[in-house]
Amino acid sequence: MNRLRIFFFLLFGSTIFLGLSNQALAQKYVCQGVGNLDDDPNHALPVMSKLVNAGCNAAMLTVWWERVYPQPNSKPNWIQLDNQINHAVNNLGIKVAIRIHLGRNYGLTKGFWEEEEAVKDFKGKVLTNYYDNNHFSFAHQPSIDKAKGFVREVCERYKNYQKNGKIIFITVVNTPQQELGFTFQNQQWPEKEYLAVFDHSKWAMIKFKDWAKEKYSTIRTLNSYWGTNYKSFLEVEPYVNWGNPQDSFRGRRGKDWYIFRHLMIKNYYDQVIDAIKSVDSSYKVACEFGGVADNMALLRNTFAFKDLTAKADILKTSIEGFQGDISFSNTRPNQKFYTEVAFFDLPTAEDLKNYTKRAVEYGCEFIMLGIESDNQAEYDKLLPAVQEAVKGLYNPSSEVVFADTVKYRLSQLTDSRELVINDWKTRSENGKKRIRVVLDEDLITENQKIENPLPDIVENTPITPPPPPPIETTPQNPDIPNQLPRENIKDYTKELVVNQNFQFRIPENLYYDTDGFIAFIEVLEAPKWIDFNRFELNFYGKAPYLGKYKVKLRIYDNRGGSLESSIFVEIVPPIIDFELIKGDYFDVPIEPWGFIYNNRTLYLDALPEKLNVLARCNLDSVNFIFELTGPYKLKRSSDRLPYNLFGEGRGLSFPIGTYKLSAKAYKKDSVISSKIVQFFVKASTNSSNNTIIDWQSYPNPFQQICNIKLPEEEDAEKLIFTYYDSIGKKQAIKKDYISIVDKTAYIDLGNSSIPTGNYILEISRDGQTLKTIKISKL
Repeated sequence: MNRLRIFFFLLFGSTIFLGLSNQALAQKYVCQGVGNLDDDPNHALPVMSKLVNAGCNAAMLTVWWERVYPQPNSKPNWIQLDNQINHAVNNLGIKVAIRIHLGRNYGLTKGFWEEEEAVKDFKGKVLTNYYDNNHFSFAHQPSIDKAKGFVREVCERYKNYQKNGKIIFITVVNTPQQELGFTFQNQQWPEKEYLAVFDHSKWAMIKFKDWAKEKYSTIRTLNSYWGTNYKSFLEVEPYVNWGNPQDSFRGRRGKDWYIFRHLMIKNYYDQVIDAIKSVDSSYKVACEFGGVADNMALLRNTFAFKDLTAKADILKTSIEGFQGDISFSNTRPNQKFYTEVAFFDLPTAEDLKNYTKRAVEYGCEFIMLGIESDNQAEYDKLLPAVQEAVKGLYNPSSEVVFADTVKYRLSQLTDSRELVINDWKTRSENGKKRIRVVLDEDLITENQKIENPLPDIVENTPITPPPPPPIETTPQNPDIPNQLPRENIKDYTKELVVNQNFQFRIPENLYYDTDGFIAFIEVLEAPKWIDFNRFELNFYGKAPYLGKYKVKLRIYDNRGGSLESSIFVEIVPPIIDFELIKGDYFDVPIEPWGFIYNNRTLYLDALPEKLNVLARCNLDSVNFIFELTGPYKLKRSSDRLPYNLFGEGRGLSFPIGTYKLSAKAYKKDSVISSKIVQFFVKASTNSSNNTIIDWQSYPNPFQQICNIKLPEEEDAEKLIFTYYDSIGKKQAIKKDYISIVDKTAYIDLGNSSIPTGNYILEISRDGQTLKTIKISKL
């Protein structure tokens, strides 16, 4: 079973909430979360008791639809949840929250929903990610009704606990990650996971065509806005960029697809909330999003979280970087805000503890930390975060102080989230300051039926492109001549990658009018592989050749004046650059330390303790294969931004020596670009501190590569390396595992069967032992 997110939460506030008795200071909760990944009836009870002893005073419990009802005619099996609630409430005296998981194993969906009623991705593949987890389409009302029936059954069964003030909230999730919204990836085992856009099921496509017809009335009107040439609404379908799925929401057509997906989620979850409160209106309901502004939120379709949570009492999302500011700034006055992190999401106990501290600084009403198995190592890793939360049980939350206020639009996030993030980074000094972020959900609030649609052309009448939109004119004062449009940047140049699909807009402020506004832009000349959507000011296509090309434009103002201008597209090859960063960027802004160019020397005393390497690339949706050789050896794949060598939030304290780093960028198993650099690592900028004596072993102890400094006069090719194991038996080290660089032997013992422990390394030449060195392997 996959390790789905499992949580803790901590309630902050200064008023009475969720049935708490009146007190001078409202009680807070430190709550264990149980994902119920095991079907043992007594699962998680031992660790629940341990955590209560450590200070936890609540538990969050997950009920799986497929476990209660494996088949439609199964006798319901409630024993696991009954045992857990009884143990929590009656034995331990704590309260509970209930998460209802409506996803099912694809093999257990028959009788609940059929394949054509299941959610599907843009390739027409049924969702089968994380051990074949699947859920129904939000466009299929009969499936929603069945799900609502199970939700009501859960709420009815535990209604007495609610009446006695023992239930904190109810939440309903659907994705394989136990979250609300669309998932962002799919997989058909044993094939690789891939980024995916949902929902392209039969019912979603039917509803999308109907929705488009309701909005545009005539196919001619839709074509004029989308830049398409459909003959009827039966042909209408969403735009999909297979090479870069996140590009599928650009332009008017893409934005309509985003809006429609948003409305599907909202309609579904509003019904779920109504079903919960129909059992008992005092139930509190949470919306659990994995992220509302991270780099997967576009695929989740959760950017417009204000509208999605209009009926919800509680919002859950990540507080990583920008998300903390935008989430906290846009919760309603009566809405609670919380976050979560599972014990396996961060590398160390200190990281988990720091995440808890940051969440408190953001003013989160809940902080959730995840664990459920009675594993001592996992418990020890989580315990400092629990203790940090318990210390603040009766302390009031400090007020969040904002250094600045900024407003962003939903359309900006869907067009280019990175531009928004970069602006926020500048304003917040890379997250050091809190910024109040006002989110204008313009795509949702401005979504209206198109008035005065164009009449469809009568059949057999030659089809001609719709005319340019009329230029609005204003009465002219003959004494005040019209000022012509102007350009802010002469010879503006957009860089594009050869043989890759592109799409970009004319920058908003490239052209302006001092006494009116820009009314219309037309293309006069352009390479034949560039297309232009005049309604979205959007260029798209694929460039087949390198070089710099001119696009000639005419820009009109609202009084008929015009300016001829040229912009340029420069077609460049795929480029990879290696950037050195501090190794803790998982939940803090990335801290750069310069680029790694060929033959660069890194001085450890001038760098953070742990470092990571990003591959900066002018390509989207690629898969990187990194390989590092030298005093440390590693080969790793990275398939999502930011592409990195060691993994998010991880890093290495580089041993001294000479390294080679290579990266290959793949698209559909083809290498698109690659790069190799050599770099050096020294201890200090002070050359006297960089001396390594002959026969010195470093690092000691080592993880994988044992490095030995050889004397200058030694002929390294004649040296024989062996070691004595724990029982004193002499073992040869193959030549294939030894590399000699700059009179240093890099001995790769990571692929051997040598276990953790202490060993004697012996170096000999011509049958004569030259040196014996004590080494230790971690």
